[in-house]
Amino acid sequence: MNVQLTITIAGPDRPQLINQLAAHSHELGGKWLVSKIHRLDNQIVGLIKVDIPEASVAALKQEFNRYPELQPRVLEIPQPATSADLVSHKLKIEADDRAGIVSDITHILDDLGAEIIHIENHRVGLPELGRTLFFAELEIEAPRELNLEQMQEALQQAEEQMRVHIIS
Repeated sequence: MNVQLTITIAGPDRPQLINQLAAHSHELGGKWLVSKIHRLDNQIVGLIKVDIPEASVAALKQEFNRYPELQPRVLEIPQPATSADLVSHKLKIEADDRAGIVSDITHILDDLGAEIIHIENHRVGLPELGRTLFFAELEIEAPRELNLEQMQEALQQAEEQMRVHIIS
Protein backbone atom coordinates (compact mmCIF):
# COMPACT_ATOMS: atom_id res chain seq x y z
CA MET A 1 0.00 0.00 0.00
CA ASN A 2 1.20 3.49 -0.83
CA VAL A 3 1.08 6.52 1.44
CA GLN A 4 1.46 10.18 0.70
CA LEU A 5 3.98 12.44 2.36
CA THR A 6 4.46 16.17 2.52
CA ILE A 7 8.11 17.18 2.59
CA THR A 8 9.36 20.69 3.25
CA ILE A 9 12.90 21.88 2.65
CA ALA A 10 14.63 25.23 3.15
CA GLY A 11 18.31 26.06 2.91
CA PRO A 12 21.25 26.70 0.59
CA ASP A 13 20.89 25.60 -3.02
CA ARG A 14 23.59 23.81 -5.00
CA PRO A 15 23.82 22.23 -8.45
CA GLN A 16 21.83 19.04 -9.00
CA LEU A 17 20.18 19.22 -5.57
CA ILE A 18 16.58 18.80 -6.76
CA ASN A 19 17.66 16.08 -9.19
CA GLN A 20 19.31 14.16 -6.33
CA LEU A 21 16.25 14.44 -4.08
CA ALA A 22 13.92 13.30 -6.87
CA ALA A 23 16.25 10.40 -7.71
CA HIS A 24 16.24 9.20 -4.09
CA SER A 25 12.44 9.23 -4.12
CA HIS A 26 12.31 7.34 -7.41
CA GLU A 27 14.84 4.71 -6.27
CA LEU A 28 12.54 3.92 -3.34
CA GLY A 29 9.48 3.53 -5.57
CA GLY A 30 8.11 6.99 -4.89
CA LYS A 31 6.88 9.65 -7.25
CA TRP A 32 6.51 13.37 -6.77
CA LEU A 33 2.85 14.25 -7.21
CA VAL A 34 3.20 17.99 -6.66
CA SER A 35 6.21 20.19 -6.01
CA LYS A 36 6.54 23.90 -5.40
CA ILE A 37 10.18 24.91 -5.31
CA HIS A 38 11.53 28.45 -5.31
CA ARG A 39 15.08 29.75 -5.49
CA LEU A 40 16.18 33.18 -4.30
CA ASP A 41 19.74 34.40 -3.72
CA ASN A 42 21.23 30.87 -3.71
CA GLN A 43 18.62 29.71 -1.20
CA ILE A 44 15.90 27.17 -1.89
CA VAL A 45 12.54 26.54 -0.31
CA GLY A 46 10.27 23.73 -1.34
CA LEU A 47 7.11 21.82 -0.64
CA ILE A 48 6.87 18.36 -2.16
CA LYS A 49 4.01 15.85 -2.11
CA VAL A 50 5.27 12.30 -2.59
CA ASP A 51 3.39 9.04 -3.17
CA ILE A 52 5.54 6.13 -1.95
CA PRO A 53 5.19 2.52 -0.78
CA GLU A 54 4.60 2.42 2.97
CA ALA A 55 7.64 0.12 3.39
CA SER A 56 9.90 2.85 1.92
CA VAL A 57 8.83 5.75 4.14
CA ALA A 58 11.59 5.32 6.73
CA ALA A 59 14.25 5.02 4.02
CA LEU A 60 13.00 8.18 2.28
CA LYS A 61 13.06 10.11 5.55
CA GLN A 62 16.63 8.89 6.09
CA GLU A 63 17.64 10.02 2.58
CA PHE A 64 16.20 13.52 3.05
CA ASN A 65 17.81 13.76 6.49
CA ARG A 66 21.19 13.27 4.79
CA TYR A 67 20.77 16.95 3.83
CA PRO A 68 20.53 18.60 7.28
CA GLU A 69 21.32 22.01 5.79
CA LEU A 70 17.88 21.82 4.11
CA GLN A 71 16.07 21.36 7.43
CA PRO A 72 13.87 18.63 5.89
CA ARG A 73 10.54 17.84 7.48
CA VAL A 74 8.65 14.76 6.32
CA LEU A 75 5.02 14.30 7.37
CA GLU A 76 2.58 11.58 6.46
CA ILE A 77 -0.65 12.94 5.02
CA PRO A 78 -3.69 11.46 6.75
CA GLN A 79 -6.27 9.92 4.44
CA PRO A 80 -8.70 12.74 3.67
CA ALA A 81 -12.35 12.57 4.45
CA THR A 82 -14.53 12.46 1.38
CA SER A 83 -14.61 15.79 -0.40
CA ALA A 84 -17.62 14.96 -2.57
CA ASP A 85 -19.55 17.80 -0.94
CA LEU A 86 -16.80 20.36 -1.58
CA VAL A 87 -16.42 22.53 -4.67
CA SER A 88 -13.24 24.32 -5.77
CA HIS A 89 -13.31 28.04 -6.49
CA LYS A 90 -10.67 30.62 -7.36
CA LEU A 91 -10.88 34.10 -5.91
CA LYS A 92 -9.16 37.30 -6.94
CA ILE A 93 -9.21 40.09 -4.40
CA GLU A 94 -8.13 43.71 -4.78
CA ALA A 95 -8.32 46.32 -2.03
CA ASP A 96 -6.57 49.18 -0.31
CA ASP A 97 -3.94 47.63 1.92
CA ARG A 98 -4.15 47.72 5.68
CA ALA A 99 -2.84 45.76 8.63
CA GLY A 100 -4.84 42.60 9.29
CA ILE A 101 -6.47 42.29 5.87
CA VAL A 102 -5.21 38.72 5.30
CA SER A 103 -6.39 37.72 8.76
CA ASP A 104 -9.84 39.16 8.09
CA ILE A 105 -10.17 37.41 4.72
CA THR A 106 -9.09 34.03 6.07
CA HIS A 107 -11.37 34.41 9.12
CA ILE A 108 -14.40 35.11 6.91
CA LEU A 109 -13.65 32.11 4.69
CA ASP A 110 -13.17 29.89 7.74
CA ASP A 111 -16.50 31.06 9.20
CA LEU A 112 -18.20 30.10 5.92
CA GLY A 113 -16.71 26.59 6.04
CA ALA A 114 -14.26 27.18 3.18
CA GLU A 115 -10.77 25.69 3.25
CA ILE A 116 -7.87 27.60 1.71
CA ILE A 117 -5.91 25.38 -0.65
CA HIS A 118 -3.60 28.10 -1.95
CA ILE A 119 -3.13 31.77 -1.20
CA GLU A 120 -0.74 34.17 -2.81
CA ASN A 121 -0.78 37.87 -2.06
CA HIS A 122 1.33 40.95 -2.64
CA ARG A 123 1.23 44.66 -2.12
CA VAL A 124 1.97 47.45 -4.55
CA GLY A 125 2.91 50.91 -3.29
CA LEU A 126 1.59 53.93 -5.15
CA PRO A 127 3.67 56.80 -3.69
CA GLU A 128 2.13 59.38 -6.03
CA LEU A 129 -1.28 58.56 -4.53
CA GLY A 130 0.03 57.99 -1.02
CA ARG A 131 -1.44 54.50 -0.70
CA THR A 132 -0.70 50.82 -1.09
CA LEU A 133 -2.88 48.30 -2.90
CA PHE A 134 -3.39 44.71 -1.80
CA PHE A 135 -3.84 41.86 -4.30
CA ALA A 136 -4.59 38.22 -3.49
CA GLU A 137 -5.37 35.08 -5.44
CA LEU A 138 -6.85 32.17 -3.56
CA GLU A 139 -7.95 28.68 -4.36
CA ILE A 140 -10.52 27.38 -1.91
CA GLU A 141 -12.71 24.36 -1.37
CA ALA A 142 -16.14 25.30 -0.07
CA PRO A 143 -19.29 23.39 0.80
CA ARG A 144 -21.43 22.82 -2.30
CA GLU A 145 -24.37 24.57 -0.65
CA LEU A 146 -22.41 27.80 0.02
CA ASN A 147 -24.06 30.74 -1.71
CA LEU A 148 -21.26 32.41 -3.72
CA GLU A 149 -22.96 35.81 -3.76
CA GLN A 150 -23.17 35.76 0.05
CA MET A 151 -19.50 34.77 0.24
CA GLN A 152 -18.57 37.63 -2.08
CA GLU A 153 -20.62 40.10 -0.02
CA ALA A 154 -19.12 38.86 3.25
CA LEU A 155 -15.59 39.30 1.90
CA GLN A 156 -16.35 42.76 0.55
CA GLN A 157 -17.49 43.81 4.03
CA ALA A 158 -13.92 43.30 5.26
CA GLU A 159 -12.68 46.44 3.52
CA GLU A 160 -14.33 49.40 1.88
CA GLN A 161 -13.70 49.35 -1.89
CA MET A 162 -12.65 45.66 -1.83
CA ARG A 163 -13.27 43.92 -5.13
CA VAL A 164 -13.80 40.15 -5.06
CA HIS A 165 -13.96 38.13 -8.26
CA ILE A 166 -15.05 34.50 -7.99
CA ILE A 167 -14.01 32.12 -10.75
CA SER A 168 -15.79 28.81 -10.40
